[in-house]
Amino acid sequence: QILDLDIPPGAAVKETDLATAFAVARPTAKAAIERLVAQGLLRRDVHKSARVPKMSGADVDDLYLTRTMLESQIVRRLAHAQALPSRAAAHIAELEVVPPGSAPAMYVGPDIAFHAALSQHLGSRRVSQIHAGLLQETRLCMAQVQAHQLLGPNVIVAEHQEIIAAIQLGDEHAAAQAMQAHLDRARHALVTYLEQQTSTHSAK
Repeated sequence: QILDLDIPPGAAVKETDLATAFAVARPTAKAAIERLVAQGLLRRDVHKSARVPKMSGADVDDLYLTRTMLESQIVRRLAHAQALPSRAAAHIAELEVVPPGSAPAMYVGPDIAFHAALSQHLGSRRVSQIHAGLLQETRLCMAQVQAHQLLGPNVIVAEHQEIIAAIQLGDEHAAAQAMQAHLDRARHALVTYLEQQTSTHSAK
């Protein structure tokens, strides 16, 4: 519901409401909320209800800057070794067959899995842990990109394929450039949208 924006950014997620909606005990609902907080899909201030993060353009810029610095180096190293996880192509194939008009979460899953597969294939436990944390927040960004149709899935597929091709060729520079261009496009699309929304609300 969070990724499909049925629970929109800024909305509160309360234990009692969750327990009622899913017919579970309140402690179960509380545990579920805490898990989502740990994953970055909810945020909770002291003595306040958990809320879906409402990311600003600056938040998105910072997140994608961090991802670009990390992921460009990941693909450089993979290209140097011409090491490509077999799962990467499979996740692209999953993205290609998502029916048009599907809920955002249907697109987010394979997209996230593609980037996670590259990170995990590097073989560094610490890099994988850091990257996994970034991807949790990224889910919220990707969901908005798809919900507002800011970037077509066909573009994402083509950019993923370009990254894979550079790794297979062992072209470190091309792999890093392809990854940076891919992340820059998504960042620019979402930041532009958020800034437009802010301007619209300010004018009202």
